[in-house]
Amino acid sequence: MANMQRFQFDFMKYRAGFAWLSIITTVISLVLIMAPGLKYGIDFAGGTNIMLSFNGDVTDSEVRKVIEESGIADPSVQHLGDAASRQYLVQTGAVTTVAKDKLDAMKAAVAAAYGAEATFDYNETSGDRIYIRLGETPYGNLFEAGSGAPDPAAVTLSGKATELAAALQTTLAPAAGEAITVSPYGGLSDRKFLVQLQSMQTAIEAGLRKAFGDKFKSVDKVETVGPRVGAQLRSDAIKSALVALLGILIYVALRFDMRYAPGAVLSLAHDSLILLGVLIILGKEFNLVILAAVLTLIGYSLNDTIVNFDRIRENLDQKTKEKLPALINRSINEVLSRTIITSMTTVLATAAIYLVGGGLVRDFAFAMLFGVIFGTYSSIYVSNSLMLWTTEWFEKRAANRPPEIISPAANLP
Repeated sequence: MANMQRFQFDFMKYRAGFAWLSIITTVISLVLIMAPGLKYGIDFAGGTNIMLSFNGDVTDSEVRKVIEESGIADPSVQHLGDAASRQYLVQTGAVTTVAKDKLDAMKAAVAAAYGAEATFDYNETSGDRIYIRLGETPYGNLFEAGSGAPDPAAVTLSGKATELAAALQTTLAPAAGEAITVSPYGGLSDRKFLVQLQSMQTAIEAGLRKAFGDKFKSVDKVETVGPRVGAQLRSDAIKSALVALLGILIYVALRFDMRYAPGAVLSLAHDSLILLGVLIILGKEFNLVILAAVLTLIGYSLNDTIVNFDRIRENLDQKTKEKLPALINRSINEVLSRTIITSMTTVLATAAIYLVGGGLVRDFAFAMLFGVIFGTYSSIYVSNSLMLWTTEWFEKRAANRPPEIISPAANLP
């Protein structure tokens, strides 16, 4: 790399062609983001992560089949660790094993037995819980406090309320098709009951135990993200990226001047958008790990861009008669060895992680591998070309500004 200074590559000569390449790829990425859009992972779309451990050897397809038979549609099963590991990560967009036809049957059973006044409250965020509230007539008296009670709020539910919960359980059991529990819920005047269905973890554990016997060890962890929480995380992710770009714009404007700031920010947006486009084309999920990779890429690419800008500013301070495109080209060549060494080191490290690592770490390395390539390209062609265009625009604007007319009266004492 010490001999790199002997070679002078004319990067700016081809800036127009690479500018069109960047514009085309960025537009394609934007179109892909709008349709078909990002394939959001559980972190942003909602769903469930399930960690499983086994005592014996099983295959991904065997585990997937049992999970599907347990009532979970379209699960993703991923083997974690090396070949000797017996841990699996199951991901699904479902947050419950309760099917819609089962819910409809239970709702109809409640309406038939307790009338139209009874309400049936369930949504996906409830998981395996259903809340039923009975009408005031003729069940309200079952929740009234006993006569002579000094403090109605301190009175426990009467035996009649417990009997009604048992009757409700008898009504729902045939429609549910599984073991359920019904218990009074809330205060005395609420007339509300909690219906507890078989949880996703229980259903999966029972299915795996039945299919694999002693080969199955345990369900180590179950993490559920509801659709509303996922939407909030998605919104926060967009805000975090925009705040990062805004902060960079302000930093570069203060660290250098406004000629440099647009190029730095737009090159980072360019890198991020193209990386998202690649993820969509390859069918990769966009999750918190990928978001971390994108934010890391922003920092990495910015570092390369700042190095180039710093050398350009140093050369500009020398007040040479060199034209700006030639000066930028010389500045890039002066730091080219550093750029190549840094990029190659990062590529080798991320490639090793991708090849040897597994699970979510591999997804991070995959995004970084592409991101480093895009970041190195943009730090040479996108940010510097935009800086050149911005400078020419400022100079043209200053040249077209009408000269300031000084009034003769201004020179009078």
